[in-house]
Amino acid sequence: MSNFSRRALLAAGFSLFALPALAQPLSGVDLLAAELLALAEPSATPALRRSFWERRMSEAGRRRWPIEDFERVMGRLAVQSGGLDYLGHRLVNGVPRLRLKARAPGVERWMRLRLDRDDPSRLFDFGAFPSPAPYDGPGVAGPASRSELSAAIEARLRFAHARDEFSGAARVLAPDGAVVYEGAFGIADRPSGARCAADTRFNLGSADKSFTAIETLRLVAAGKLSLETPLIEVLAGYPNAEAARAINIGHLLTHASGLGGLFDRPGWAALGDWTRMADILPVFAAGPLAFAPGTRAAYSNEGYVVLGAVIEAVSGESWYERVNRNIYARAGMSRSGHFPYAKPLEGRATGYRYAEDDPLGLGERQPHLGAGPRGNSCGGGYSTVRDMTAYLTALRAGRLLDPAVLAPMVKQNEGGLSQYGMGFQVIPTGGRTVVGHSGGGPHSGIDGDNGLIWETGWCWSILGNYDAPFAGEIARDIRAWLALQP
Repeated sequence: MSNFSRRALLAAGFSLFALPALAQPLSGVDLLAAELLALAEPSATPALRRSFWERRMSEAGRRRWPIEDFERVMGRLAVQSGGLDYLGHRLVNGVPRLRLKARAPGVERWMRLRLDRDDPSRLFDFGAFPSPAPYDGPGVAGPASRSELSAAIEARLRFAHARDEFSGAARVLAPDGAVVYEGAFGIADRPSGARCAADTRFNLGSADKSFTAIETLRLVAAGKLSLETPLIEVLAGYPNAEAARAINIGHLLTHASGLGGLFDRPGWAALGDWTRMADILPVFAAGPLAFAPGTRAAYSNEGYVVLGAVIEAVSGESWYERVNRNIYARAGMSRSGHFPYAKPLEGRATGYRYAEDDPLGLGERQPHLGAGPRGNSCGGGYSTVRDMTAYLTALRAGRLLDPAVLAPMVKQNEGGLSQYGMGFQVIPTGGRTVVGHSGGGPHSGIDGDNGLIWETGWCWSILGNYDAPFAGEIARDIRAWLALQP
């Protein structure tokens, strides 16, 4: 199929609409883009979409996109867009991004394609959420003055905000603690008209998994746990006793436990409020594991909920109490906490997300505060960019955990999640190491990134109230620039 001619493609019933002038035969990506986007034409039929799904989606891709979901999303795209014109593609980290123009609203969007790793002629996935415009503006190519860094960061944020791809705040500290950049863009809450500011409270998403990891290692350092301690020794009543015998504390910290994502569990939506992490376990703990603990790794919110329950069982305190005392108070995070979503909170940003049936973000963003009644030990707390940079500074200075205890947490662990230590992302960047944690996701109204250049101490926090991956893409550029600084 990658060498299909235009004539053959047209005979198969596909319209090439606004393809740029291309040599014959079409390249694999251009052809695949043409076929896929023809399904979003208002004239496209269910039979045409099924034909593509059967021929061009890989076996793994068909599992990821059942035909009912595929048909629903492509049909919705056709209605929302009035058709998508293909303006070309570019590679970002080796992944094709299609540059598109939606005819009805007249806006440009980007869609990511993921080819199947076992059969690159077929499609595994396509961008089910809006992708930000790749940035080609001024940046930093080496060591720079602080004023040059500040100007580059400001330009990057303005580029995203001008395209309605960022609403939030950002802060960057130099190794000596000086504020190199602090700024905010967009609206924190539409009804009140409150604008985003450096002291606005944003939902952290998964970023506060690092708090849970710190509290776990604090108990390890005190001799009350070890990384090899089986879960069954701490939570004797865990609903799946066989799983609890196989899972140890190290597995939970490194996402190698076999536990899942939590928010797609049938019982999650019906779960009431909780005061302790053990209250959440009935949603998932009785179920089977996705894989044998320690045999591989997959990102797991459930694993960090279990760690919260472990912390409470061993310490006798609630997870909330320990984080408030040992992290927020020690780091001077005066505006941070796990506040109920349903209650008013001064200075809180409302999340604004695209609906799940609006994969390219062609409709209006809708308000959404978070999943469940409030955050827990897997994420969902609130903080500010000022508090998060204070946290990261205190972390590296050893004020939150003994440096010897922290050291293995901020290194890639064998058998654990890629580019992850224990509760911290560990990302090689420009010959240095980024340590921190991002948070948020598609259709969540949450997106942020918080990190350190570990070797030098450059530190940043960028928090937003739009869906991922917009703030995360900005952070990718910022941390690459900071990694170049002495």
